Amino acid sequence: MKLSIILNYYNFCKNNDQIPYKNDILYWLKIIFMKTNIKKIEITISIVEIDYIQKLNKKYFQISKPTNVLSFLDKNNFLKKTLLGEIILCKEIIEHESFLQKKLLNAHWAHMIIHACLHLLKYDHKNIQETCIMQIKEINILNLLGYKNPYELL
Repeated sequence: MKLSIILNYYNFCKNNDQIPYKNDILYWLKIIFMKTNIKKIEITISIVEIDYIQKLNKKYFQISKPTNVLSFLDKNNFLKKTLLGEIILCKEIIEHESFLQKKLLNAHWAHMIIHACLHLLKYDHKNIQETCIMQIKEINILNLLGYKNPYELL
């Protein structure tokens, strides 16, 4: 059966420069989910400013600082082989990290979306073993997309 992806894509930033194209994100999602047993995905991806993601981080995770990405899973549909999820990305933080880490901006956008999708698939990084498993998955998917290992030292 073919993978069906519905992408709701929103940009809530004043500055629209250098955000990923919807078609690029759809391609990334196809690569991320192609080897899962999920047949239907409806995902909302929103790009927001730093103050908004900080409010969300405080509200849902009790963390009083901004972050690069948040992901939320609708657990009720997971058992029906339909993944419903929402990913919130902070443009300012992703751009800043890309600059500091000397990474291609599009590669960093892809990495953050991959990272968030892996959380939707119930991967985590609460301990060293989980972190290693998640990072290997991220590296493999990024390689399929033609991007470098984001964890290599500069």
